[in-house]
Amino acid sequence: MVRLYALLFLLSCSVTSFAQPLKVCTNEWPPYTLLEDGQVRGIDADLLHLVLTNLNISYDITLEPWRRCLRKMSDGKLDILLDAFYSDERAKGMIFPNEAMADSAMVLFHARARPHLINSVDDLAGLRVGTEPGYAYSNQAFAKGTHFVREDAPTLDANIGKLLLGRIDLVITDRAVGLYTAKTMGVENAIAYSPQPLYSDKVYAAFSKQPAVAALVPRFESELRRLKSSPEYAAILRRYHQEVPVQTAEQTDARAD
Repeated sequence: MVRLYALLFLLSCSVTSFAQPLKVCTNEWPPYTLLEDGQVRGIDADLLHLVLTNLNISYDITLEPWRRCLRKMSDGKLDILLDAFYSDERAKGMIFPNEAMADSAMVLFHARARPHLINSVDDLAGLRVGTEPGYAYSNQAFAKGTHFVREDAPTLDANIGKLLLGRIDLVITDRAVGLYTAKTMGVENAIAYSPQPLYSDKVYAAFSKQPAVAALVPRFESELRRLKSSPEYAAILRRYHQEVPVQTAEQTDARAD
């Protein structure tokens, strides 16, 4: 009987929670998240919208500095943290679904005038690498290495500016994000990157552990997995000038026949 009451309580919490929009926070990380005509758009913002819309769940999303998003999640003022890298520490306070929003190739950008071709963390000896505050760099050799300097700047734009001025030697970021940002800044011809990713990672929509929100995760995982092999997702990728995975493209073509 006690277990039945507990189950009914959790179900009632889930129903009640969806009466109000879920609170979603992320930072500007184009092409995954960006501000367009006053709305939060981008590959992962658009994908999240599809998933939650299909699940008939309303939400409000804001673009804020990453550290503020993290603080909101820690303070229990947030339901979903969009585009979070996994870490054991974060997993203590958030739920990471089994299905990621996107795969991320973390590469090192350099100024074409001062090239540094990097194949591993060992090659960073004596160099200064631009990083961003609050980001979880999951490669432990990079996150904890002492043979080079990690130097924070408030934004990727600021890091690229420092790179071009020669104040740092390299910038680490997701490849698609770095290329998109450089193009937006008009400096895409002034920078390049090492073709070998320093490491690969995944980004997630991390959920609050509040029972009503946690109960949504299995449905979210299932719908996200389905959509990632759908024509809708292929259209999103093309909208932001990204390659469409072969399987997704084949399924899209098959449905068009």
